[in-house]
Amino acid sequence: MACKSKMKTPVDGRPEEPAKRRKVGFTGVAETVSCKANDCIKVMFVSSPDEMQETSDKEEIMCDVQFAERIFGEDGWIYGYHDLEIDLWLQSNTFHAYVDIRFSGKAASGKSPPTDIMSKLKETFGDGLTDDREAFAKSISGNSLHFEKMILEKSEAVSTSWVVENDSHHLEDRVGGDESNIRLEQVLMKSGKIVRLELSDPDVRAWHARLNPLSLFYIEGARPIVDNDPLWEVYLSLEIQDNRKKVTGFCNVYRFYHYPDSTRLRVSQILVLPLYQGMGYGLHLLESVNETAVARGCYDVTMEEPSINLQKMRDIMDVLRLLSVPTLSEQVKTSVNRSIERLHSRKAFISSGPEDHKIEMGSAGSSNGSRTEPSQYSWKEGNILCPPRYLRDEVRKTLKISKKQFKRCWEQLLFLHLDPEDKELQEVFQEGLVQRLNSELFEKDKDMEKHANKQIFDMENEYNDSVTFIMLRVRCKAPGRSNGPSPMEIETRSVQPPAEEKVKALQESLSEREEDLFGVACGVARHCMRLGIPIPTIEYWLKREVDQAVDGTSSP
Repeated sequence: MACKSKMKTPVDGRPEEPAKRRKVGFTGVAETVSCKANDCIKVMFVSSPDEMQETSDKEEIMCDVQFAERIFGEDGWIYGYHDLEIDLWLQSNTFHAYVDIRFSGKAASGKSPPTDIMSKLKETFGDGLTDDREAFAKSISGNSLHFEKMILEKSEAVSTSWVVENDSHHLEDRVGGDESNIRLEQVLMKSGKIVRLELSDPDVRAWHARLNPLSLFYIEGARPIVDNDPLWEVYLSLEIQDNRKKVTGFCNVYRFYHYPDSTRLRVSQILVLPLYQGMGYGLHLLESVNETAVARGCYDVTMEEPSINLQKMRDIMDVLRLLSVPTLSEQVKTSVNRSIERLHSRKAFISSGPEDHKIEMGSAGSSNGSRTEPSQYSWKEGNILCPPRYLRDEVRKTLKISKKQFKRCWEQLLFLHLDPEDKELQEVFQEGLVQRLNSELFEKDKDMEKHANKQIFDMENEYNDSVTFIMLRVRCKAPGRSNGPSPMEIETRSVQPPAEEKVKALQESLSEREEDLFGVACGVARHCMRLGIPIPTIEYWLKREVDQAVDGTSSP
């Protein structure tokens, strides 16, 4: 029989609590050592072995990465190394890579094992990556010759050469004495050019596979494209100096079929490398895509989730095209003047009519910078900011500007022709924005019902059975089913948010759109002055841009 230990009973009659065990401390367990991948990786773009020498100026060829978490995991940390530094050397035309990994020591132990850096980089860069510095340096010359041959034999020039514009005053600040004139002359001898390559060619695909990782480093949310589909093509911007070519940027474009007998060019990814941003390469890339679409007779050009800066550049470029193309500019100006007259008529109606035509939506920033009460039209006309349909169709046929993009450009054209001092007219314009944004944000039921009975079916092809599909309209209800709503109908019913959330969402969208309008207006005015294109408010927007540059503020 088991014995029971006796528990001491104190004077008050309650049993004494058992003594607590002491915690045992373990020594020698190191804290986890980690480093943010974006902070410890530097990328160097080299075109000759001389640029890899210790005495060379690495500041001119080095840049940081922005989205290294795409390679090292969602948290973007590298674990297990003290004083970690990673130098990634990329050849500036073929994108063969050499990695130099340095650290003072590895953590003996910790919560996470040391990251296998080389393995992670290999998964992304593939066989084009080496850790042999000498072999990489020796291969630069031969790789360049192979690239030159590929460009000569397998590319098509889609632009004429232009002189690369540089910030010469920054250059003069960096160099001094007698060398400054020589350095400046060398910079001005550089030219730019855009060529197009088809990914149906095996050599081009192998080269593009080494280019692909750059999109992961510098484009947020980018995914490597499936380059075995022959409908992909890449537009390449080149810097040419002394017959040597460097890649400064690229644009991946897909040729979609458009019913019944046309194609649509969609810009999937566009990137100008950090060393060459602000020098006009992005604008030339987009212009080349548009010119190709016009030359081929494509239906239009679309863009996949453009960033804020890319959309701004696109808006500026398309507005300038609308104002400068001879076959369209007069039609555009006439239609803009008519729309401005409609805005004035609406202004007079609001000033003289009763106030019950407005529905208050809460306070929001107005297009003239003040705080006003945005309102929503209850009158039966269409949105006063909508462009004429005949002009929309003509613009698509002539310039290949999509319907959605032309609506943005049309609002921008009207905004540029508004008197900045006429606050009442600005408020009428804002009401049109509110009406359009409200429709886009909260009136999607019709579109959802329109597509409710459509389903996508994957189809096989000779390249990749996961990227081909057809869309068919199908019956949602089986025979004998009750008259109740189908599962698809239930799924597509929208749930309207509370009124306060609607107002907040509308205010945020309005502020974002007005910020876009201000920024593009300044850019368009600057280019119109350079090109001699008259717009009535050009002096106002040029002054706004100068004031913002002095204050160091962005467009409101």
